[in-house]
Amino acid sequence: MKKTFKFGFTLAEVLITLGIIGVISAMTIPTVLTNHQTKVRITQMQKLYNDVSNAAVAALADERVDTLDYTYAYEDIDGAISFLKKYLKVSDECTPAECFGASYSSLDGSESVAIDAMFSDDTRCLKLSYGFPVCVSDVDADDGYIYHGYIRLVFDLNGKAGPNTNGRDLFNFDIYSDGVVGNSYNVGNEDWSCEAWADQAGYRGACFDKIMLDGWKMDY
Repeated sequence: MKKTFKFGFTLAEVLITLGIIGVISAMTIPTVLTNHQTKVRITQMQKLYNDVSNAAVAALADERVDTLDYTYAYEDIDGAISFLKKYLKVSDECTPAECFGASYSSLDGSESVAIDAMFSDDTRCLKLSYGFPVCVSDVDADDGYIYHGYIRLVFDLNGKAGPNTNGRDLFNFDIYSDGVVGNSYNVGNEDWSCEAWADQAGYRGACFDKIMLDGWKMDY
């Protein structure tokens, strides 16, 4: 004679189980979402880096020069904007107040700066076709680095949306006259590192270079 077993749960046991699952979900889902959003931002950053690097190479080839100093791109901010419009997919132009957040905090949260104090009056910004703004904050034909001349780009990977924090969604890098893209050639200088500028609001420090050199990971 075969024995049969019946398995069942009381309503109380089911409710307790669902409660445990709910607590675990509440603890883990925000972390999963944050990690996913970070990966999306890093992918966007990598795309911008690749597009700008390709644009610099194309400009050198089109102008038949060895350095971008000799092209229109380094004359002034207007020239830099023309350079970006020619080689990148741009959907529109905007002011910093129109396409960036109202203010930006430091990585450690200790400082904050308003958008109108973060950029000069002649700053010009572009809305890129893949969803976030880029501003030309500076153009310098003789900055004292190994290769003179750069265009400094500042960008927010999700526009006005938060966290609006230096090193989280707000970054900057330079386009040097030889076509190299990065924060600076002094990436080994601790004074310019991402960590050294953690208490600085606005776009400061080499967080872009850190992410790139770490294999496109935001491990900080």
